[in-house]
Amino acid sequence: MTLGEYAKQKFQSFGIMLSEADLLDISLHSGISEEEAVDGNNQSAVSVGIAKFIPALLIRATSISESGFSMSWNVEGIKQYYAYLCRTYGLKDEINTNKPIITFLQ
Repeated sequence: MTLGEYAKQKFQSFGIMLSEADLLDISLHSGISEEEAVDGNNQSAVSVGIAKFIPALLIRATSISESGFSMSWNVEGIKQYYAYLCRTYGLKDEINTNKPIITFLQ
């Protein structure tokens, strides 16, 4: 399965159809060509590319309804998936910033 196919299927489960420009963004963030096969050697890079793409994707979620047309995305699911990817790959979570912060006093 290519990076393009993999990314499309990942987001399809959240009700999101990716454009060619979206796939290019993911490809550039991951350093992997859209036509390259996803395997155990590059799956981490692809997941990081997807995580880096999600904040830009969520900006669009606030302006979906136009002229009576609406699209239903699982926004909370995407946020949770993003948080999972950030935890897994040690990325800074730029979206879920309302988490409580614990400060240890000595």
